[in-house]
Amino acid sequence: TIIATFLPRTVVDGLFSVLEHSNLELDRLTLEPIAAGQAAIPRDMRRLNLALVDIGAGTSDIAITREGSFTSFGMVPMAGDEITETLCEHFLLDFIEGEKIKKELNNKDQIEITNFFGTKEFFAKNQLLDIIRPTVKCLAEKIYQEILLLNENTPPQAIILVGGGSQTPLIKEYLV
Repeated sequence: TIIATFLPRTVVDGLFSVLEHSNLELDRLTLEPIAAGQAAIPRDMRRLNLALVDIGAGTSDIAITREGSFTSFGMVPMAGDEITETLCEHFLLDFIEGEKIKKELNNKDQIEITNFFGTKEFFAKNQLLDIIRPTVKCLAEKIYQEILLLNENTPPQAIILVGGGSQTPLIKEYLV
């Protein structure tokens, strides 16, 4: 089986430039969802109809398995950074502060926010979840629509989430 994909020349040139500067040689190149899928889904589980979703910062990459192999791949140009940007815009935060707050949503019930002007306030986790909820829901809907498109309009047996963006609060609930 051959899978061909086309990347912009600047992307490929950039990859080779980094390798050259690092004194490394390229052995093989693969797509991110293929690599994630091979690491996360054991070969004997690929007979099931699964959707692996690698939610990163800027994109959500999707790989579908069925009948023992990966059958299709897709990408949604939206991911974890969208959630961070929602927090940043709402509270007037720089990106680093927005990321910190997004991560704290998974393990704190009260979160201190210091905005761009230095004003500090405490917010309950539920208040912050209400702010990001529409963006998370939009991300989940786009991912699910892409899964259905790739999977011939059929829901998969399971969705497996990987990547840093898979830790986004509420994403699992909206993808179930």
